[in-house]
Amino acid sequence: MNKLLFSAKKEGLLIIRDIPGLLILFLMPVLLMTVVILAQEYTLQNQMGKTRLLFIDENHSGFASAIRVNLVSSGFFEADTLARGSRVSRELATELISAGKYPIGLWVGAGDTSFEIITDPALSGPYRTNIVTPLKYLIRGTQTSNLVEKMLSVSAGDMKPLIDKAVEESTAKLPAVKETFAGSGMQEIKPTAIQNIVPGFILFAMFFIVIPLAASIISEKNEGAFQRLRTLPVKFGVILGSKVLVYFMVCMVQFFLMMLVGLWIFPHFFGLPRLEVGDNVAAVLFATFASSLAAIGFGILVGSASGTMAQASLFGSVMVVMLGVISGTFLPVHVMPKLIQNLSLVSPMRWGIENYLDVFIRGGGIISILPRSLLLFAFFIFAMISSIYIFAGRKA
Repeated sequence: MNKLLFSAKKEGLLIIRDIPGLLILFLMPVLLMTVVILAQEYTLQNQMGKTRLLFIDENHSGFASAIRVNLVSSGFFEADTLARGSRVSRELATELISAGKYPIGLWVGAGDTSFEIITDPALSGPYRTNIVTPLKYLIRGTQTSNLVEKMLSVSAGDMKPLIDKAVEESTAKLPAVKETFAGSGMQEIKPTAIQNIVPGFILFAMFFIVIPLAASIISEKNEGAFQRLRTLPVKFGVILGSKVLVYFMVCMVQFFLMMLVGLWIFPHFFGLPRLEVGDNVAAVLFATFASSLAAIGFGILVGSASGTMAQASLFGSVMVVMLGVISGTFLPVHVMPKLIQNLSLVSPMRWGIENYLDVFIRGGGIISILPRSLLLFAFFIFAMISSIYIFAGRKA
């Protein structure tokens, strides 16, 4: 036991004295998570807010006016008919939109027979779709409503006022449409960007210990520390066990740091929703324990298999980023191609993320996260056995 503690103390001193390594371990994941969450939150707020739209009306008919009224009343658009102190023409609208002054414009041709949506070519594809699609539906809905009005005015005759009143009363009695979330009764927890992103970056931070952990192993191999330790009555399992112990504490610090940011920093400094973690503390800690061991196993395996610091740093960092991308750290897995979704099923990072999502959002407990947690434990055991085999093969 004393040998394990002394070896762990040595590992701890190496970490504390490595200031750049500490920044990579703790500060970099927090900053990256903050940037991603703020970008997604404010992007969603802008998309959900009103989009300024240039409305070019060359007809000045009742139908064109109805479209403009519907644009404004929808709550998604602000329809500007004036620009530079004069009424907007098609040429002026094209100039302003191409210069990035407006993202989109709607031109209504003479006789209400033609419509054209003019967009800024610099708009990203998803954002363009988000504003063009509802605009098309709004135009089509106005056309349908106008057509029904004309048919009623022709066929109803003197009965039209009564029909209009009956339609209005029936419309007012339509049942409201509400949104609910599928779950196990924890419906007070609403899915937000924070709820979905924080779990991903907890795993991302944990797996990023691959850089200092692999560097520690390679340094000891290249400097002969392993050979000197093997001449002492110290078993190889004690050496690796000390690394597991110390870096497990590092993962726990990373976890609590991420939780602190989600629970306190975001709501108090950025006005964002607070991270909700449910009330199953045991399940959260169990998920963290399993994820930490998997991340440590990955770091030890990379350090054991790599011959130089450059190999470990390059391979480890690239693999962590790739695993983060396919596992849902930066984007939800369900929006990715089917091939990527299937590939992510074998990613230990996704197993850990899904565990947190089960507990944080779906109200799950230890039983619900047990299958994926067992996979994480199995990955840790596989990584440790493989690392010992590699060391034995090299006679380190």
